[in-house]
Amino acid sequence: MRAKYFYAPIGLVVGLLSAWLFWLGIFSGPENFFEDLLFSHKPIDSRLVILAIDNESLQKIGQWPWPRSVFAEALKKINEAPPRALGFDILFAEPSRYGERDDATLGEQLAKIDFPVILPVEANNLFLSKEDLPMADFFVEPLAVLLGAPRVSLGQVNIVVDKDGVARKFPLEVRGRQSGKIYKSIAYETAAQSGSDIPQAATLKLVNRIVYAAPAGSVRLIPFWRLLEEGAGDLLKDKIVFLGVTAPDLHDTRIVPFGRENDMAGVELQANVANMLLQGYRITQIPKAYNALWIIIAALLPALFFGFFRRLRWAVAASCLLGFAQVLAVIYLFQKGLAANIVHLTLAWILSVIALFGYRYFVGEKEKHQLKDIFSRYVSKEVVKEIMDDPSKVRLGGEEKEITVFFSDIRSFTTLSEKTPPVKLVALLNRYFTSMTEQVLEHKGVLDKYIGDAIMAFWGAPIDDPDQVDHALQASVAMLKKLEKLNGEFVKEGKDPINIGIGVYTGPAVVGNMGSELRFNYTAMGDTVNVASRLEGLNKEFKTKIIVGEIVKNRATGNYNWRSLGSVQVKGRAEPVNIFTIDF
Repeated sequence: MRAKYFYAPIGLVVGLLSAWLFWLGIFSGPENFFEDLLFSHKPIDSRLVILAIDNESLQKIGQWPWPRSVFAEALKKINEAPPRALGFDILFAEPSRYGERDDATLGEQLAKIDFPVILPVEANNLFLSKEDLPMADFFVEPLAVLLGAPRVSLGQVNIVVDKDGVARKFPLEVRGRQSGKIYKSIAYETAAQSGSDIPQAATLKLVNRIVYAAPAGSVRLIPFWRLLEEGAGDLLKDKIVFLGVTAPDLHDTRIVPFGRENDMAGVELQANVANMLLQGYRITQIPKAYNALWIIIAALLPALFFGFFRRLRWAVAASCLLGFAQVLAVIYLFQKGLAANIVHLTLAWILSVIALFGYRYFVGEKEKHQLKDIFSRYVSKEVVKEIMDDPSKVRLGGEEKEITVFFSDIRSFTTLSEKTPPVKLVALLNRYFTSMTEQVLEHKGVLDKYIGDAIMAFWGAPIDDPDQVDHALQASVAMLKKLEKLNGEFVKEGKDPINIGIGVYTGPAVVGNMGSELRFNYTAMGDTVNVASRLEGLNKEFKTKIIVGEIVKNRATGNYNWRSLGSVQVKGRAEPVNIFTIDF
């Protein structure tokens, strides 16, 4: 059918439209949402610990903010059994409310520690560039009295929060626009200064997707107050520690992709960043051009299915399997650290299937119904079904095939028409044609045409019929038996009985739609047709009801009472034809 040639253009248009929307960044919000659902639980480095300023610590130590001397005392205890590194997520940017001496106490203790401590800085008015380092107007830094100690360094604590309020990315480095200072992420600094190896460090980008390992509350947590107890100094030995607030009332939380119902404390968020660095977890976006190409292919593949499968339901089923397989592929790639665009891929697939289904149903199926309507006038229901199952078996326009041609004619029709009024003659012919045509169709034949009182039919086209000879003979015998019954009805009604002659011949012929652009007919043409017509006419001479060519007799497999009539010279043929009849 011509409809199938439009499947690929439809799929291509849908694919290009979806790829264009992807390129413009349309639906980036839904894309982020669905990608958030792909996060799965991953191992958390056993060395990571959060030293938490939780509600219990606030109750035991006092109102926040605490004196700096509390942190100095904690550092003193920690130094007894030092961790690998300690990252502060508390910004000491303003003088203590307890006076300068309080700040100096913490500064003095920082100078005495034997392990790396990373204090935070915060970039103000962070600007992200796709090609250059993220920039900041200025940095909010700790007090000068806290800096300068040999084991103290700085790291920026900034996290990129998207428009929907979800923290998804972190900048590896940030540069001050005026100062030119460059600070690495505090999570990176803490992990690096712990002496631990950072796998695939070269794959880190200027701005990286955070690979969360688990929902909030999954990183091991030690309440701050426990450090102030006797004998608690070894709690953090050889650990990679992040110190920060987890108490909800202090409002240092972020919405994260993993378990949106529970916000994650900022310090645990930094621990998750450190975990992804230490474990080598990465999420890399598939290059934009490759993603766009995949989107186009996702829309084109359903077009292939709709063109290949003749049944609409199989085309839809195959397309649904494709969509399911694509989703599984996206999930698999995400777990392997590659992010494909799931929204536009799915959009391209769904729109393509809908467009192709609509076109197939309203245009392609319309052509199919038209084809069915045409052939149902000529052939049996069984043949129509085979044609609909495989329309490629029908080559409209004409093709040469070996067929078995049937002709029948009413004897003395001229005399009958003279004796019968036209209206009654038409009624009689309609009853006769109906009965005879039923036998043609029941035996898988094609009704070619009515020629006056004659009937032309054939077997072996439009689809191949290996039993075409037997089907033609069975139809012929059934017609003669049906005619006996019909003649009995005619006699009872006071009408004259009808006698017919039948001619059957097998051979090559051209079969197809023939005629003009305005009117055509599915018919057969060629020498085989002419011979069958001539054999039908010989019934008058031999006083028989059916005459067939020798090729028909030789190919018949049924039990028939054959009788040879000799050979005859058929008009238009150089060689004589051996003919036979069937005695009843």
